[in-house]
Amino acid sequence: MPPMSTIWPWSSPACATSGIEIRKKKKAQTIIFILIAIALSILMPSVPASASVIQAGTDVQTAINSANAGDTIIVGPGEVSRFQVDRPLTIEGQGDPTVSAALQKPAIKVLSDDVTITGFHIIGVGKDTTAKFNYYMQNPTAAAGSSFDEPNTALVIKGNGFSMKNCSFFGAQLAISAENVHNLVLQNNTINSCDTGALIQRSSQVRVTGCQITGCKKYGLDIEKSSNVTLDNNSIVNNTNGGILLKETDENIVQDNILSMNTFGLSLWKSSSNQVRRNQADHNYYGILVTASSNYNNLTDNLAEDNSRSEIVSGFGIGISLQENSSYNILIRNTAKGNFNGLEISKGCKYNAIYDNNASDNEHGIRLNENRNNLIAANNFFRNKINAYENTSLNIWNTTIGNYYSDYQGKDANEDGIGDQLYSLPGPESHSFDYRPLIRPFRDAVPDRFQIRDEVKKYAVFPPADYEYPTISEQKGVVVISRKTPSTPPKWGDARAFDASAPPFQKENAF
Repeated sequence: MPPMSTIWPWSSPACATSGIEIRKKKKAQTIIFILIAIALSILMPSVPASASVIQAGTDVQTAINSANAGDTIIVGPGEVSRFQVDRPLTIEGQGDPTVSAALQKPAIKVLSDDVTITGFHIIGVGKDTTAKFNYYMQNPTAAAGSSFDEPNTALVIKGNGFSMKNCSFFGAQLAISAENVHNLVLQNNTINSCDTGALIQRSSQVRVTGCQITGCKKYGLDIEKSSNVTLDNNSIVNNTNGGILLKETDENIVQDNILSMNTFGLSLWKSSSNQVRRNQADHNYYGILVTASSNYNNLTDNLAEDNSRSEIVSGFGIGISLQENSSYNILIRNTAKGNFNGLEISKGCKYNAIYDNNASDNEHGIRLNENRNNLIAANNFFRNKINAYENTSLNIWNTTIGNYYSDYQGKDANEDGIGDQLYSLPGPESHSFDYRPLIRPFRDAVPDRFQIRDEVKKYAVFPPADYEYPTISEQKGVVVISRKTPSTPPKWGDARAFDASAPPFQKENAF
């Protein structure tokens, strides 16, 4: 019997198709391809073959109205008209063209997604309550549906995917306003002499990088109810109230910024899960202030140096401060020197970890007021007038190791690096001790945050303080339960509660 063939029948020469059948098959395939192409052309939006470059004169709005999506508009030097962008465009200023806002009329308003603006000098309008009132009285149509407390804003952003680079702002009540914006980039811009530099609300995927913000009366950057914001490599200098405010803003990165000569360099208010790292805060009243903020804000490798504003309260200034029930935060490898209080934890804060920080040449290396169950370990306190101070608090000052204090006088008989005598924490009503003070400064290359959190859980076992329990009272037959919790973000007006004539150790926080 001959061997069975392993070649499939339809691949054999006997089953080959004829030339006529091949031509019919190719014709059918061609028809199918044509039908698919027609269907795709109907379903897909039309895209211009190539974007155009439009040279605009002083009337930028006319150029915008004649442009197609994706076009680039070039604007030359000189004074140009206010404009509104309602389609995806790149608008490029060359030679620093100037555009000016008017009362209640922004210089630039962005209504479209995917807009890029570069190279403009933008002049704003300052706060003028009387002029605003007169404007709305004379323009009832404009007043309809408007908020009378709406600031005079230089740039209003309403579209997603917006980018502004290499622009400058001057003299606006509010330089930049962005609300409900996703994917916003502000890069290499300058903001000077405004009430507020930028107000960003309810937005996400925001990056502010390489910007210089100076001379603002309120905040350089005011970011509220937003998430995934990155603020990096900015210079925030000489702003009367705050350099950066993060209010109810979570999962953000604040890194490599210079925060100098502000009342507050950086303030976190009711914000969580933020990474604050490698910032330099100097000559502020508060370098970095964390208020009513909990759930693992990580402050790492920041430098808080010479924070003192003698024109506010002589000699008083705080490097890094946790206040008003801020809990479950971690401070690692920060340096605080030349401040009144280098590190500070005040009023109802608990379960925070202060680990591997260096505090030197301050009045107080670290000061704690009215707190419990914070872990302070593996820190170095040296050349401070008072290395560590605790007032009406009960905290944990060591784990398997304690802290290094330059004024510690104990012995180390067995030479294990741990002092044989405990270190008593000075301060009224202080009942805390460091039971394992270090003989030499602590050095650790890579602290493990998860291990530190576990240490807090292990050692923070003190019961709540009396002030942590709610107050129960009866008012007109109604039972009222109240707690002492902050209700407003920090502002300079509150700080006037300080008594400038009191000795430094009597000056408590006003927040």
